[in-house]
Amino acid sequence: MARKETLPLVEASGKPYDFGKGVGKKCASRAVTYRKSIAESIMHSSGMNWKAAVEQARLYLPYAEDFYPDYVEEIRGFAEGARMPFEEVFVLTCHELLFPSGFKACTDIAVNMDVTAEGNVLAAHNEDWSTDAASTVVFLHGRPSRNPEFFVTSYAGLVPSCGMNSAGISLTGNALDPNDSRLGIPKVFPVRKVMEAKRIGQALSSAMPGERASSYNNIVSDRSGEIYSLEGSATDCAWLYAADGYLVHTNHYTSPRMQKYESSPNDITCSIFRYNRAMRLIEDQLGGVTVESLKTILRDHVNRPCSVCRHPDPNFHPLDVSETIFSVIYDLTKLEAHVLRGKPCSAEYARFSLRE
Repeated sequence: MARKETLPLVEASGKPYDFGKGVGKKCASRAVTYRKSIAESIMHSSGMNWKAAVEQARLYLPYAEDFYPDYVEEIRGFAEGARMPFEEVFVLTCHELLFPSGFKACTDIAVNMDVTAEGNVLAAHNEDWSTDAASTVVFLHGRPSRNPEFFVTSYAGLVPSCGMNSAGISLTGNALDPNDSRLGIPKVFPVRKVMEAKRIGQALSSAMPGERASSYNNIVSDRSGEIYSLEGSATDCAWLYAADGYLVHTNHYTSPRMQKYESSPNDITCSIFRYNRAMRLIEDQLGGVTVESLKTILRDHVNRPCSVCRHPDPNFHPLDVSETIFSVIYDLTKLEAHVLRGKPCSAEYARFSLRE
């Protein structure tokens, strides 16, 4: 039997500043490692040094404070706990706006009771990123004051990737490369704010704010079976609904409305392949989808290294390599998370529950 290889669990509670401070203390060494990784990536991609990145990131702060002041307070607390300057920590929450041509990967599948074997709602995510950042990722279990309890996969406990809360709402998704990026709300702020939602409408509103600087493709699901994929850019958005009970997304625009925003339409071959492959595999399972059957898709190696379970391409520069560094399946019906560190092909998932 394959060994279980899960992300480190970090727990925190309290008001925003105290919540962040607690996480910062526990993740201080990871934050230093993550800062080094991001600084190297920004320099490699854009030629911008760290001092210039700090100055550029300041321009996004007023938008972040207007949209989600509690998260800014959380970041301030994190900075104190990790003993890092707030300005440098803030860069880590908007770094993708400083090198928009950076890593663009991840594969997502969301399904509801119309197609699952046990009548549950599932959201699955493979995270493809750089190897040097993999050691910084934790599984954050948050119990914030006055808001739902949540799980999020998080870089250094600071930068959320995807998550699920105790109201049965999840946010998963994929990086996109729109050509209309601007000053505005950093992309991770909506991801974190969705974790406060108590109903699907609140989550959808938080996922695509009007003053955004850019956007991921944000997939919002809830335990009633409502599943939306919000293909966003800075200035436009297409709402894709899982009318047939399932939805797949990778790292390119699938809506005709949004394809004009694709920055590099000739450089999305890997994303198109993973999208079509995952779509074919999930359609073969319709009516019988389970957590275990989703794992088989997340482990798929057709077209390796650019497969759903992605492996490093030796032809790429080390700072351009993207590979699967963790995988998660959220069961919104049971409020369970199945989490694996590394590639799905190499280990077994561990289970966490918001009910235990």
